Amino acid sequence: MSIISRLRLEWIQDLDFAMSWMPGSIGYRLRKIYFKRLMKNLGSTAILGPGMVVNGSENIYIGDSFHCLRNCTLMAFDDGLIEFGNRVSLNANVYINACVRGKIILGNDVLVGPNVVMRASDHVMKDVNRPINQQGHTGGEIIIEDDVWIGANVTTVGGIRIGKGAVVAAGAVVTRDVEPYTVVGGVPAVFIKRRGD
Repeated sequence: MSIISRLRLEWIQDLDFAMSWMPGSIGYRLRKIYFKRLMKNLGSTAILGPGMVVNGSENIYIGDSFHCLRNCTLMAFDDGLIEFGNRVSLNANVYINACVRGKIILGNDVLVGPNVVMRASDHVMKDVNRPINQQGHTGGEIIIEDDVWIGANVTTVGGIRIGKGAVVAAGAVVTRDVEPYTVVGGVPAVFIKRRGD
């Protein structure tokens, strides 16, 4: 890498850091302007809290009325894809990673509690004669339909769909599909009840 390329990369990283951590109402305004220029789409009335980290911004589509509190991470490089509908809210410390051919789609009116982790892709681990970190990744997807509430400290793995109107209880680990309008919880997450019963 040439010295010019290194300096350019360093400047971009410094600018990302400054925009991410700019305090106060000026910080909120500047983050919205800055990330709107980087992302494929950032809808109207976005509120982006301090400490936001975005990688692969060209693969991120966000609808209108997006709210994101402090220290959230969105990652979609290496052919990843993140798509959010309208009125999606992320609480603090949410980590969403669709890197390496992953896909994470959140519908409209989705609520995501603090410290939630969504990771679409996974490590390949079939060959026991090679270290896992040398076997590459396999792409996966996480689809979360409209009107879903994901509680605090939930982990979702790739290859799952959470149906419309579902609720995932705090601390759950979602390893398989969740039916619409159901409440699930536990490790791994299992059916608790239907909403409205």
